[in-house]
Amino acid sequence: MTERIDAAGRFVQSVVDEKMRLITTLDLKQFGLVLSLLLGVSIWLSCGGTNFAAHPASPDGEILYIINKSTISAYSIEPDSLAATLIEQPVPLVPVTASLVQFVPSLDDRFVYSLWSDGQNVQHLSVFQTDASGVPKVPAIQVLNADSLSQFNMHPNGQFAYMLELTSSKNGYEADIRLFNIQADGGMLKENPKVQGTYGPSNIWPAFLYGFSEDGSKLYDTSMVATGAVYRERSINLTNGALGGDKQIFSASGEQDIVIGKVIVDQYRSGSSANENSLNIFPNTSNPSRAIIHCTMAMLSFCATATNVQLDSSGHYLFLTDPATQAVHVASIDLSSGKVRDTGNSIPMTSQTPGFVFSPDGSIVYAMLASDRSVHFYAFDRASGSLSEGGTPLALASDSGICPAQHQ
Repeated sequence: MTERIDAAGRFVQSVVDEKMRLITTLDLKQFGLVLSLLLGVSIWLSCGGTNFAAHPASPDGEILYIINKSTISAYSIEPDSLAATLIEQPVPLVPVTASLVQFVPSLDDRFVYSLWSDGQNVQHLSVFQTDASGVPKVPAIQVLNADSLSQFNMHPNGQFAYMLELTSSKNGYEADIRLFNIQADGGMLKENPKVQGTYGPSNIWPAFLYGFSEDGSKLYDTSMVATGAVYRERSINLTNGALGGDKQIFSASGEQDIVIGKVIVDQYRSGSSANENSLNIFPNTSNPSRAIIHCTMAMLSFCATATNVQLDSSGHYLFLTDPATQAVHVASIDLSSGKVRDTGNSIPMTSQTPGFVFSPDGSIVYAMLASDRSVHFYAFDRASGSLSEGGTPLALASDSGICPAQHQ
């Protein structure tokens, strides 16, 4: 008998609930990698998907959505001063007894998508139009049953979206990739009946959707194997969204964290000494044989002491969360010289990891700081890597999230 997993929120929580059971079958390093992978795809899935390619700035305005339980507040962001102006008081997108799992603006922000779990732990996917300012209009124009579905990843062209359907049986967990076509004018979704990929059965979690290549021609996915994790790519038919077969691009042990963008960043942590840690930059090709850059403590201390690395959409800068200095440092990637260099720019430690997100065009960094639990605004110069704070920070509730968009 196969049982559908009826809520992504409950499924994520099960990672914690099953910690002791998993430790009986996995070593501590491998369990840590399972948790890292799941957190990596869940923390920021409240806003869009992952690895979204930057697109040109919108002349109509930068929007920041504040997510607080079942409601959304919308702020307009002035691009030069970074001043935030409240457009609309909280808009209830889901019932007060429900849990909002994901909030995803469309590419032009004319529609937003919310994945939510009701009081019976059954999931639904709602589609809302937005008004001329980017505020979601209620009621929803479409509500779909999304029982057992999670990880809503919208393609950069805005024409299709992919979700993972999770099931469990006595043989373990299984996952299918489901494809949704998006109506060009109306924003509504239509599910393609054909399964785009199948994973498992597995006694851990069979797969995670990782994001898209810069040009939108590939979908990345990852899953656990006995030695750590494997990262793969599937080609995308840009006419209908259909996926090709899996092709492995990288494998990692339980001591490695991987980021895939214009390059592949491999952060290695031995867990014993910072002098043994390193950060390696590989070309974004299938199973690259050698690193372009090998950054150790001798080259840049943050390469050895940071516990999280993020890559900006240009692929030229690393954002390194460094507990040793209580800051997120910006480092530049110099492929010609084989060096990672400190730009001298940083933001204070964030309230979660990573705790910051880029605007759709990559020119603004929104960071939730641990010092005051407020979202701060930083202009990001992609030519120099410099950060300049502006505007007035917005105080956040302890369980709030943020999601930037560009309204057109």
